[in-house]
Amino acid sequence: MKTILVVVGVVLGCAASLHAQVEKVAMRTTGISCGVCAAVSEVYLRQLGGVDKIKISLSQEAIMVSYKTGAAFRPKDIRDALKKTDVGVTEFQISARGQVRQQSGKRIFTAGKDVFLLVPSAGPAVPADTTVVIEGILNDQTNPMELKVLTVKPIERK
Repeated sequence: MKTILVVVGVVLGCAASLHAQVEKVAMRTTGISCGVCAAVSEVYLRQLGGVDKIKISLSQEAIMVSYKTGAAFRPKDIRDALKKTDVGVTEFQISARGQVRQQSGKRIFTAGKDVFLLVPSAGPAVPADTTVVIEGILNDQTNPMELKVLTVKPIERK
C-alpha cells in the first residue's frame, strides 16, 4: 500500500496569510505510472483555473497541486481532467485556510469559495471563529464535501 501523502500548510506573507482558500491538494492516484501519462495529465491540470504549481511522483502515483490566491478548489474538475488520461483519484488530502462555524448543529469549515462539513474524528479540536490552516482527508462525493481533520494550526493576525 502506498504511503499517504501528508500535505503541509505553508504560511505566506501577512496579506496572504489571512486569505481563506484551499492552498494545496495532494492526490493518491491510479494509472499515472509513466512519463507520458504524467506529462499529459499535467497539461490537462494546467488548463484548470487557479492552478499554480503541479508536482507528480510516478513512484508514489501521487500528484500535488498548489493554487493561486483566490482560486477555488474543484475536485470534480480535477477528476474529469485526469480521466482523459485514464488516471483515477483514490484520495484527496487538502491544506486549507479558513474558519469553522456552527450551522444547524454541524461544524462547517469555510475556506474561501469552498465549504466543508467537518466529520467527527479523533483528530485535533478545531476552534470556531478563528482563522486556521486545516490539513485533512476529503470525501468529495458528498454535498457538502466532508473533511476529516488531520492537523490544525491557528493563524495569528498581525
